[in-house]
Amino acid sequence: MAQIGNCCTDQLVGVNDSLCFTIDLGDTAGATLAIWEDTTTYVINGTILVENNGIEDVGPTAGLAVNGTAVAGFTVAPGEARSITVNNLNSIGIIGTGGTPAGTTGSVKVSFSLNYKY
Repeated sequence: MAQIGNCCTDQLVGVNDSLCFTIDLGDTAGATLAIWEDTTTYVINGTILVENNGIEDVGPTAGLAVNGTAVAGFTVAPGEARSITVNNLNSIGIIGTGGTPAGTTGSVKVSFSLNYKY
């Protein structure tokens, strides 16, 4: 049986996690759809990639919220992808806007890395 926690004698150990999933995003009426929240005491840095695979001129655009605030200028139209690297990451959310006709959804892939030391 492994002795978890006894694998390294360094003072700080670096951890790199990554997640990737696809959501069916519609117009969220300006509300943020929470997709990740930090419940630890660690300072976490990471890179977030949003890929909007919705149909051009049909699917909604995808916006990004970090630490409870919409990221200015971060809008991903159907058929596009954008990324951002963030320090002191506490939460990640997606904001859907538009879609034609109203109520239309689009496939949005969200990938992010989490980097921290403990």
